[in-house]
Amino acid sequence: MLKPGHSKAVRLVCMASAIAVGAMPAVAALPDQLICKFENVEDLVALPDSEWIIGSGIGNNFSQMGALHVFHEPTATGRKVLLDIPEGTRAQAPYDQCPGPPDPELFSAHGINLKANADGSHDLFVVNHGGRESIEIFRVTKGDSDPEFSWKGCILTPDTAAPNAVAARSDGSIVMSASGVADRPIPTSYQSAQSGFVMTDEQMAKAAQMDIFGAVFTWSRDAGWKKVEQSELAGNNGIELARGGRWAFVNSHPGSSVTLMPLEAGLGKARQIPLSFHPDNIRYGFDGKLVATGHVATVSRVGICFMKNDPHCAIDYRAAEIDPQTLAVTEIFDGTGTRQFGMATIGLKTKDALWLGTARGDCIAKVNFKSSQSRN
Repeated sequence: MLKPGHSKAVRLVCMASAIAVGAMPAVAALPDQLICKFENVEDLVALPDSEWIIGSGIGNNFSQMGALHVFHEPTATGRKVLLDIPEGTRAQAPYDQCPGPPDPELFSAHGINLKANADGSHDLFVVNHGGRESIEIFRVTKGDSDPEFSWKGCILTPDTAAPNAVAARSDGSIVMSASGVADRPIPTSYQSAQSGFVMTDEQMAKAAQMDIFGAVFTWSRDAGWKKVEQSELAGNNGIELARGGRWAFVNSHPGSSVTLMPLEAGLGKARQIPLSFHPDNIRYGFDGKLVATGHVATVSRVGICFMKNDPHCAIDYRAAEIDPQTLAVTEIFDGTGTRQFGMATIGLKTKDALWLGTARGDCIAKVNFKSSQSRN
């Protein structure tokens, strides 16, 4: 829970916090390939049974004017998704308690996740900060050349929470990780942008030391939003579901850990998985194992770079594989941050490579497994 008086800065700090860590266990390396001209691809997810990867785009330092992206794995090429939502489009159940489509000019994609549908399509769930705080849902189909996107509806998020990441259950209900939770409404990212509120380097350094705790929320059409009891972590971040959607793996960025937590009472105790870095996002790979990816840096350095909208955050990063059954951790890549690519926020493991995105930069990165194994 946030302390009184923190609401002005919380939404900005929640997306930028990190703390210092010790020495890296292996020699840091550079990725094998950069795919550039794609801004701030903070999250990545593979479209099942295809050659495509979907990427978010968190936008500027106020998380406005972002995008969605698609990348073709075999050719390592991509494109920005055009949000062409026809006038008069109405939201579909169960996501029809929605004021209408997002503003394409402001839309900003933070955390993303997919749910398979019976007809072979997928629903893409997107944490949006552009214009409003919401989970936007898009239907994704495999077109003749590349994936096609159509807006399906939205879920407005609680005004006392700072949404970060989302996961969807098979029944269409969702689980959201919020990096900060308050006892009063938190100004939206759009409101912060409109006010022009920008913290100085000194203010950012002080704000990064605040005791900010997030939480996990569930949503269904009938029950609405409910906070999961005892889900508060230091800066809740990335999320993936487990054990039939009744448990979740949740990252604590400043806490240098992943927690496997129950989403319902009576299922058992949560288990914390300590890491040697500060995890941002977490993602299942092609082999069913999880990859947590995050930063090796100080609070001030990450926060200041993020808030300055600096496209050259030369901050070191790390990716670790987690076995969802045994919870064993294996570090798979240590990356050296450069002006071309750094501060990785997501690692997506496919059959041939580890794909990396960042919240600040105009490239995504590709690490070929053979190269990674020979260097680490």
